[in-house]
Amino acid sequence: MESIRHLIKTNVPTSIMVPIIQGILSLPPTMARFLIADFTAPKKSQMSWIRMIEKPEWKGAWIGPDMAQCQDDDQLLQRIKDADMIIYKAHGNSSVMRRSKKCKLTLSMVGGAFRVGHCTMYMDVFQNWIHLLKEHHNINALILSVDYSLAPEHMYPVPVLECVAAYEYLVNTLHIPGSRIILSGDSAGGALCLETLIRVYAPNILKDLGAPRSNYNAELPAGLLLVSPLVSANTSSWLWEFKQDIVTPMLASRVLKEYLNLPEATNTDELHLLKLAHIRSDFDRFAPKNVMVYVGEREVMRDDILALAQTVKQDKKFNVRIRKESLEHDWYFIRELVRPQDKHILQSSDQEFAAFCARSLNEATENAEKRSSPSNVRQLDAVAKALLAGQQAHTHPVHLVPKVDSAEVESEAIAVPPITA
Repeated sequence: MESIRHLIKTNVPTSIMVPIIQGILSLPPTMARFLIADFTAPKKSQMSWIRMIEKPEWKGAWIGPDMAQCQDDDQLLQRIKDADMIIYKAHGNSSVMRRSKKCKLTLSMVGGAFRVGHCTMYMDVFQNWIHLLKEHHNINALILSVDYSLAPEHMYPVPVLECVAAYEYLVNTLHIPGSRIILSGDSAGGALCLETLIRVYAPNILKDLGAPRSNYNAELPAGLLLVSPLVSANTSSWLWEFKQDIVTPMLASRVLKEYLNLPEATNTDELHLLKLAHIRSDFDRFAPKNVMVYVGEREVMRDDILALAQTVKQDKKFNVRIRKESLEHDWYFIRELVRPQDKHILQSSDQEFAAFCARSLNEATENAEKRSSPSNVRQLDAVAKALLAGQQAHTHPVHLVPKVDSAEVESEAIAVPPITA
């Protein structure tokens, strides 16, 4: 079966592959999942890289060399603990950092229109990342790929809450600093990445787009990769009329119904997971400074993706790299969409992403060290004491110390009509 899959992937022309993927994604979820799972199953040679993990609130896979050798939780935690120590010890100037061993953790959220896919479907890409980071940048990387629950059995906001729990597991349970984390999400996974960041660092944005950041206990991640992210429910763009993309109006309709339990005529402007498209400034409340966006010129969501990316780029506090290729939706991960003669695009994209990770990691580490210097700690302590004194005396503006009603935000987010049998 593995040889048959390889034969199909390498010999079916992209002109035929696009309608095949269109058809599969538009099928009922059970049938679509079966076909996608079979077509994207990891190779036998890749199984040693995968260590599945299941927690009460989420599940996924740790991906890295020989991760399968962690036979029990103690061994797994020891491997992660060792990686955390290596991360912690990555100090010094840039020349020292290039020589030192570091372990960077990439949190990956896989796309699939919220209804198909699995956490190990992009193993070829994941292995490329890890090899390039090690060979070109001397960075030992691990990947935590979240296997979020799928619609229609599990509707919004269940998947995003699982992604939030996985992220909080990294920063709160494993105590991995944000300066060592790169978030990655494609398609639906891109939407999950963005809402995860909002829910962790500035949850009141879900109610008020101008709300300030409220969580300063955790560092922002070092970087963010978005590949063809879902940022709008708009299907009125002229691009939808050409039907050359793997995303079709039928698929969009299924997502609204199966993931959000909404009729087609529903106004989607106020949906939590798509509110980001209406934010115009202050993205640093929840987003890292370094952002990379991959988009296809032929994809139906191109204009919405580019509009958001350009809005963030206009904020001089961010380093935004946008890469456009004359390809379809999610071309970077669904590599069968790229013709054999154009495979160099994928190779250069992998190298570009590895370099992006290295720069983001080094920059975030240096900034973290500056913040933790004795002088900065004393300054922050003085500011905190001043704010506390002002709070007690009721002499400071309320917005300086924002209070978050987490229960209220959460209850509103979960208020989604249940699916019926």
